Amino acid sequence: MIWCKVPATATLPALTSNGLTTKVELPNPTHEWSAAAVVEPSEPTAHAAGDLVVQLPLARYRMGFRGDAVALQALRGRYLGSAWRGAFGRALRRSVCVTKLPTCEGCVLLQDCVYPRTFEKRTPPDAQKLRLYPTAPNPYVLAQPHDGHDGRDTADGAINLGVTLFGAANNDAPAILQALQLAGKGGITSRRVVLEHIDTQAETPQSRWATIQPEGGGLRIPPARSVTPPEGSTPPTAVRLRLLSPLRIRADGHVVSPDKLHFRAFASNLLRRLSLLTHFFSEHPLEANFAALLDEAAAVRIGDAQLRWREGARRSSRQQARIPMGGIVGSFVAEGPAVATLWPCLWLGQWTHIGKGCTMGLGRYALEPVSAGGAAAHWQGPASL
Repeated sequence: MIWCKVPATATLPALTSNGLTTKVELPNPTHEWSAAAVVEPSEPTAHAAGDLVVQLPLARYRMGFRGDAVALQALRGRYLGSAWRGAFGRALRRSVCVTKLPTCEGCVLLQDCVYPRTFEKRTPPDAQKLRLYPTAPNPYVLAQPHDGHDGRDTADGAINLGVTLFGAANNDAPAILQALQLAGKGGITSRRVVLEHIDTQAETPQSRWATIQPEGGGLRIPPARSVTPPEGSTPPTAVRLRLLSPLRIRADGHVVSPDKLHFRAFASNLLRRLSLLTHFFSEHPLEANFAALLDEAAAVRIGDAQLRWREGARRSSRQQARIPMGGIVGSFVAEGPAVATLWPCLWLGQWTHIGKGCTMGLGRYALEPVSAGGAAAHWQGPASL
């Protein structure tokens, strides 16, 4: 569960009529998982005026693969998110589809099949909210180590793939992780580089990795968990955001360039991302006075900007065209009261990514303290891939 302050003038709709359900992770010294305790208040939970609750259960995995060292070296530094997503989609559909219809449209199993839940989740026709969105965001993120600075080195014939699943998608984790293994066996990119599965690990609440499937072994799925800022820490009013993969966002109808990046555009995309994910994949959709939050975000100052544009594109087999995927990389410091206001949302965004191409690994960022020492020295964001 995540709490953050919004302006006192904000009007927040009630989240539930009968209270909240809170999952509490019980860590143990081995960094494995204990059974989650479920607390169900018998009375509606009271929230002070101006408090915002954001809850998005998630689980993050790291899959290791090995392949021909020479072939993998040719992939070094390349953006592989689109290739992984395409291979994953084909492998998942082949492994779970029982009707063998050419498309999911009109299938009697549309509401019960893993594939459309993962790739083509539809907005219900009687939906009271988000009716302008015909489909839900995909409930996963595929990510690769950034710039070769973390993860297994391709020079050793091994490579890592990060997989984050949101909400109920974690119930489908066995099918999804198995499909990714099959995707590797079938080969990725136009070169069809074949990758054999080594192992699968899961991120613990302590931001460490624990093996849940050794090579050739069975799979143990951990419970999904809610991500929160470090306990007892004071939300900062300044933070450095390091953009680990290209950030492609739009503002005023245009793609934002490095020299035009402002915090309101960043916050707007972050809040939209969290609003959609919590609406479709959480029992408690994000409710807030978004206009008030963005007004506050507009006053945040951007400083020490070390930003550049990284070109990128992917080939769309469906559209038979090259799709631009370039975006902003580098780092900048955001300073202002809205940083503290949005702190839990900023923290969660490290796992969800923001902007265009999230599911393929774009929009990944990390938060870093502006000054060393104190509680900030103990920030533990997502574990390195």
